[in-house]
Amino acid sequence: MPSDGETFLPRIHSVFYAIFDVKTGPKIVYQVPEGFIATSPSGPVSNLSVTSSPKSSTPTPAEGEEPLSRRSSSSLISIGGQCPNSRHMPSPQQRSSSSSRTLFNFDDISKYVIPRNALCGRLVKYATKKYRIIGLPVSLLGRYERNYFRFNLCFVFDRSADLSCYEPIVRKVSRVLTACEEESMFLSNPQSSPAMYAILEQLYEDLNSYSETSIPIDDFNSIELKIFPFYPNPPPVRDWQVPLALINLAKRIEDNWDLTVKKVCEHINGVNHVSRIAQLADCDLELTRQAISHLLYYQVIMTIDIFQYSNMYTLRKNVQWLADEPHVKNECGPYVTKSGKSIPDWPKMLHLYSRLKPGKTVFEWMESHHVHELGIDVRRFTSFGVIKGFLRRVHRYPILIAPDPPSPSNRRRRQSFSASPAQPSSQHPSPPMNSAESSRRFRGRLPDVSVVVPVSTEAVLSSPTKEVDSTMGLQRRTSAAENVLEQLRFKTLQRSGSNLTQPSSTPSEEIGTTHERPIGRARLNSDTRRQTMFQPSEVSGRDGGFSVFGPSVVPASTGHPRLSRSPSVPIVPQIHTSFSQGSGQLPNALAPPPELIPLLDGEHHTDELSTRFEAGWPLLQQWLASIGGGKGNGDLGRVSIIYR
Repeated sequence: MPSDGETFLPRIHSVFYAIFDVKTGPKIVYQVPEGFIATSPSGPVSNLSVTSSPKSSTPTPAEGEEPLSRRSSSSLISIGGQCPNSRHMPSPQQRSSSSSRTLFNFDDISKYVIPRNALCGRLVKYATKKYRIIGLPVSLLGRYERNYFRFNLCFVFDRSADLSCYEPIVRKVSRVLTACEEESMFLSNPQSSPAMYAILEQLYEDLNSYSETSIPIDDFNSIELKIFPFYPNPPPVRDWQVPLALINLAKRIEDNWDLTVKKVCEHINGVNHVSRIAQLADCDLELTRQAISHLLYYQVIMTIDIFQYSNMYTLRKNVQWLADEPHVKNECGPYVTKSGKSIPDWPKMLHLYSRLKPGKTVFEWMESHHVHELGIDVRRFTSFGVIKGFLRRVHRYPILIAPDPPSPSNRRRRQSFSASPAQPSSQHPSPPMNSAESSRRFRGRLPDVSVVVPVSTEAVLSSPTKEVDSTMGLQRRTSAAENVLEQLRFKTLQRSGSNLTQPSSTPSEEIGTTHERPIGRARLNSDTRRQTMFQPSEVSGRDGGFSVFGPSVVPASTGHPRLSRSPSVPIVPQIHTSFSQGSGQLPNALAPPPELIPLLDGEHHTDELSTRFEAGWPLLQQWLASIGGGKGNGDLGRVSIIYR
């Protein structure tokens, strides 16, 4: 019989058969082993305490005759006869007094063993301080002293035991005994009821030793039991998990196995993950997951993480007591050492385990402690700690941080035609002004614009905003000094032979203005003066061609003409061109897949992403840097890594 630590089923500590006695109430008639359950000394203890009718009396075995309850389980075929080879056993009273160990007191649980009618026919579990009892009480109506007969056959286990596999056993035993009582009064008849002790004895021995039993009761009824363990449902199988065999699967494969399971078992080596096993076995991925889940259910394999030198590991708290376990010390060295190398001692390997920390990859750990010189297989070294449960993987969960929303000061405001622009062109920034210059500029007058806007209707309708500022019609009187400066400027232009007419190739014609009325002298003088004050370097062109219909005087031969800073000028095409020229793009081979960005939510670790996109951590790191706008080499920009 296997020991307690070698069996996968809970061990039965005791089996007892109880009835409701018409005089003493609930009582235990037989129990195996004897004396493990303490009973009240006031209650009568008798081998035959059940009466089938009020007129029947309880027979007493003759002197020298062995009671029927002392027969072995092999003598149950013929209840009325004697078994010549049956061994002599002391009476229950003698064995109960000789036993000093008791599990619990029966009086504490008697009302649950023989309950009221509401609980009869139901599976009842109840627990004491250290043990748990399971039974199915039965109440039968008939020609009995109180018109009913109640009994229960119970099993006793540890309090923490999982009794799911014994529930069908208890139901079937109760069902068979009920059928025997209804057919032949097997339990209430004083001639046949002593056979219950032999039944209990065989149930206790066979179920603990072999997890099955076969007990014939009469010519028509028998108890046939076999325990099937109820394994918990396996966890979901992921594509990035690596199955690791706990037994030699090659020796367990049979011809009648499922074809997919047989093909999958051939590629389970502790290195291949589920997705790769499906490719190597030429099986459908979903069928491969089901085959792995089937093996997990029977606990012949376990799953670990993909081993990479970029992985991170850390110790669990249970290493404090697992480090002293003999099986851990004895198994670690031969398992993790390469063939032909000397086995390091356990303190050295425990020191190496303690150096694995979050933030330090396996490669960095190997380099800092010269692990390659010790002859240790690093993959088996880490997997041994994971299998034993004192080492765990630290996963990376990338998350894309959303950019900061623009502040209210950076929002673009609508500009009137007479107001200065809030955001000048990025290609030709205006010269900075100090506070003194700004005060001189706007002292005693309205804010000036740096462009001359035509007053025609066409120019107004072609504006993207389709709005006309109320300041369009304002006319400011020019001073005498402004008139003198304007006359001097015209004389300078006439001497140089410049033309004041509008050239046909200026970019301002894209606005759509084709018919303009002549600009008034006061307006022309004011705008020309402003251009002379604030942009003196742009008054004269390289080729002598000038235009007063724009933000500045632009030479006709310039390759990239300066666009107007008026808010009515569409600037989207220029912005698009500037973005296309300045934005760097990765080559097609290194460009991150578009499906990767929605997965950067902090819920998907790098093993899942690497398996899904078939990319290792170095390539995945480049993708994250490209998405986050980082510089690489650990700088991922707006992509942060969560370690857990």
